[in-house]
Amino acid sequence: MKLLMTRIAQEDLAFWRRKDSRLARRIVGLLRRLRDGEPLPPQQVSSLPLRLQGLSTVRIDTEHRLVIERLRDCIVVHQCRFHY
Repeated sequence: MKLLMTRIAQEDLAFWRRKDSRLARRIVGLLRRLRDGEPLPPQQVSSLPLRLQGLSTVRIDTEHRLVIERLRDCIVVHQCRFHY
């Protein structure tokens, strides 16, 4: 599956690469699993409320989330830092 990242998501990943390489490796691993279609643990993924319908979050750690949108033939990553 194709994986697309918004400008904000790219900046967030660059931030993690500069500040915390361990967390950056975790994010890249999650992105690879999404790209390859591997299932993520259900307790790690949740849907967002009504105003953000269609988006999901993947827990990176207690504070930070990946915000993703699953489309027919690709996955769009909207952000890699903070909460939604």
